[in-house]
Amino acid sequence: MLARTPEQNLRYPLLLVHGLFSSSRTWKKTVQVFQQDYDLRYGGEVSQKGFAADTAGAADFYTWNFSDSRNLSYRQQASELAEGIAHILEKNKAEKVVIAGHSMGGLAARALVQLLGFDKVYALITLGTPHYGSPLALLRESTQGGAQKMLSKLHRALARSESQGDSRPGFFRRILLRLFAATTEAEAEVDRFFSSEAFIELAPGSKALEELNRAPVPADIRYVFLTGSVTDFAPFRDAATIATYKKVRKLWLRMTEGAVGSLTRRYLEEPYGVFRKYLLDYQPAAATLSREQLTDFDGAVPVMSQILNHFATPPVLKAVLPVFASHTRLTKRPAKLFQALAIAGVVGNSGAQRSP
Repeated sequence: MLARTPEQNLRYPLLLVHGLFSSSRTWKKTVQVFQQDYDLRYGGEVSQKGFAADTAGAADFYTWNFSDSRNLSYRQQASELAEGIAHILEKNKAEKVVIAGHSMGGLAARALVQLLGFDKVYALITLGTPHYGSPLALLRESTQGGAQKMLSKLHRALARSESQGDSRPGFFRRILLRLFAATTEAEAEVDRFFSSEAFIELAPGSKALEELNRAPVPADIRYVFLTGSVTDFAPFRDAATIATYKKVRKLWLRMTEGAVGSLTRRYLEEPYGVFRKYLLDYQPAAATLSREQLTDFDGAVPVMSQILNHFATPPVLKAVLPVFASHTRLTKRPAKLFQALAIAGVVGNSGAQRSP
């Protein structure tokens, strides 16, 4: 057992891992709140190369940056994590770490322990992670085509306006020129987004996702799943509390039912059928799910995909924390994340000692 310093309030150092098309900046609010409200010591940004800036002594938590947030495979992400975590363990004289991974960051953490056999993870917290994929990734071709069509129309309209404004240079012409450039950049960005290898691998049944889900899931790790949902405002499940929020809930459902229902009928019927079929390989109970249950999501990932269920042996700990939040807002719920740490037994230094 290793002694903790008085400045440290977590049993093991925590690493916050970003998701697809993101960076350590996604944790900005959490970093601030953890320091100000929970007295946790921040050790700065970490990558496979080590610490972004030299920090004195150990720390409670760190934020992560992958070398590429678009095109690394799960194994490549896991390899980078292994290198970076080695620096954290050495700095803290720690035996293990805790990983909180948002979205694909959770899959990278799973690849670390499942594909690389990394045995120094005490607890894994995932936030909106698509463990069984996201049906939206199945819409890649149709969505990319629709987005490009819309941007092309805007591009042509701006081109006509720009050419007609040659004789009247000024404020509005400068705005048009900027919009024209922005639209050109947006068209290229759409192509890069949908052709990203990492995005393609998020499709249910993809080769990369199958490799990960077929690999043994360690049972000696404590798992906490933060699940986001924006399709139902009912954070409390007892009848009395729901009644209190009845009017607000009805208003919210009226606002979202049309949008979500229309989106589901128009774009997601077939993709969610594929998702259900894939889910059945790992969760037989998915056969009885209603369409509403299957399509309950955070705007990007179904709730049913955000909870890992196919353990060969029941894990030491498995807990689910539902959050009323969209996918990108899940990293901005520091109180929920701290609650997850407490549930996992990470909060407090256990008598100034770490134990396995």
